[in-house]
Amino acid sequence: MVLEEEIYFSSHDTAREFVKVLKDLGISSQARQKFSLDVRLMLSGTYKNLTAMFDSMMSDTDATEEESELFEAAREYLAPQRDAIARALEKYQIGDRVGAGVMDLVTGDRTLEGDENEDTLEKIIEEVYLTRLLHLNDLLDIREDGLVLLKKIDPDESTLTVFADEIPEIREEILEKYSVISTITAGDDAEYHVSVGPEFVFLEDLDSIGEFLEEYEIEEEDGASFFPRLQIKHILVSEILAMIKEEGKVSREDIITEFANRDIETSEDGARIALHLSGDYIDAILDDLKKVGFLKGKDQKLRIAV
Repeated sequence: MVLEEEIYFSSHDTAREFVKVLKDLGISSQARQKFSLDVRLMLSGTYKNLTAMFDSMMSDTDATEEESELFEAAREYLAPQRDAIARALEKYQIGDRVGAGVMDLVTGDRTLEGDENEDTLEKIIEEVYLTRLLHLNDLLDIREDGLVLLKKIDPDESTLTVFADEIPEIREEILEKYSVISTITAGDDAEYHVSVGPEFVFLEDLDSIGEFLEEYEIEEEDGASFFPRLQIKHILVSEILAMIKEEGKVSREDIITEFANRDIETSEDGARIALHLSGDYIDAILDDLKKVGFLKGKDQKLRIAV
């Protein structure tokens, strides 16, 4: 149905809470889990070899300006990784504990829930980033007292990774020349989709739904486009029903003509919504209103059924 909507959440608990909100409002819904496979191409090699390879690709006379810029961006991505390792090797001595916050998370001695402040969270994120780099280079030893620096290396010889999805393909012989390994990585990602039934268009307002999305900060996911879609459909149906109520009976053709291209002024803040909808879309809206039992009659004499 055209009147139905769908929103996704990264959290199962949030999706279930939203279903409860919809149920309390008398809106039908269905939640389902959806898995997607994230497939990416990754290049790995030493900092020295990777940068040398990208330099050669940038200076290749056959490379276009756009291709050179993409290779340059990939090269610049490597420097922060190399520098993070260099700073760590200056700061820590062999045998020193590294990433105390990360180990506490692994053991369960600490969680990211509760009253963690922004500075603390940022520090832990930096530790996760650093320990990943050090672990990639076999520089960490896991002991009872935590992660310990096992050895030191030349930062220029550190092994780094860069995703290569957006850069031009590099020939196999070039990769071999610079001892760079190309790997296809695959990981799964779960989303929780909630379909919203058409009953929302008959609510007096959508405040409860808007408050939920704001409270859970869903605008960072799909809420930024989801809620405006609800609002526009809610207003559109209200205007269609108001027209039919005023006239008593209205033809399907007249409704389509009236609302395919129309400016609607909202009652709350005087904002104007410019509709540029196809006749097929308005037609489908009317079909849905008949399916849910809110309109009845033949195409030439549509009328409100309740």
